[in-house]
Amino acid sequence: MKDYKIAVIGDIHSNHVAFERCVSHALEKSVDEFLFLGDYISDCPCPQKTMKIIYEMDRKYNCRFIRGNREDYMLNHRNHPEERWTYSSASGNLLYTYENLTTKDLDFYEKMDIQGIYQREGYPVFRYCHGSLTRSNELLTSENENLQKIIADLDVDLLISGHTHTQEVIKFKGKKLIHPGSVGIPWYHEGKTQYMILHGSDQGWEEEFFQLIYDVKAVEEEFKTSGIMDKAFCWCKLNIHALATGNDCTTPCLQLAMKLCRESEGTVVWPDIPEKYWQQALEEFGISD
Repeated sequence: MKDYKIAVIGDIHSNHVAFERCVSHALEKSVDEFLFLGDYISDCPCPQKTMKIIYEMDRKYNCRFIRGNREDYMLNHRNHPEERWTYSSASGNLLYTYENLTTKDLDFYEKMDIQGIYQREGYPVFRYCHGSLTRSNELLTSENENLQKIIADLDVDLLISGHTHTQEVIKFKGKKLIHPGSVGIPWYHEGKTQYMILHGSDQGWEEEFFQLIYDVKAVEEEFKTSGIMDKAFCWCKLNIHALATGNDCTTPCLQLAMKLCRESEGTVVWPDIPEKYWQQALEEFGISD
């Protein structure tokens, strides 16, 4: 039986430059198909460029798609236009992304599920998802107190999950959970873009992780020229920092900005976090203008 190769692509986050690098590498490795784990858009500029590549790949190659929590955010915003997103570091990135998507894009996401089951004759069945099999925003990390139960309760021996932005293998009771890493906002490995090739045989599936150098400067330049920084300045600075270093500070910086706002003004309601508190939080994390 041949070595059947699946390129597993997760968490692109509109980083079309890194995305193209991973696809090119996977094609050089003669992969048989592509498995996409969602979070195609947001955080980086020009989501329409990423979606153009997605549609081209869907036409040219054997691809499977599920949606992530970022696509769920976009669909929820379409279905609930009363939801208030503003041009600010709290929600400006989401609003910018939404405004750069089309009806075709949103309809494409709506047709997807948040999980799937992979079946191919002669190869073991496995499941895949963005967050978990039941929630697109659930993190299947060691901090999740239900992780061992989730793995133990699987009806297959392998689960592939995105969302964590890390490359990791977790084994429990003869079963395996694999995180393939993030293409677009990768953590660790000095910010190198990450994806995985899954090698299949009748004996099972084995992971091969890749961390690749790509043109980070081109992405940074696009932040400056796309207009996104006018709409979510501090959030963009955090993402640029993550791209350059592999160190993500978005969640703790958000938490700190909210804490500073609450301490100063007595209350805080997302997305109404004044930019001055974001700036203070950036300074605390050593991220300068």
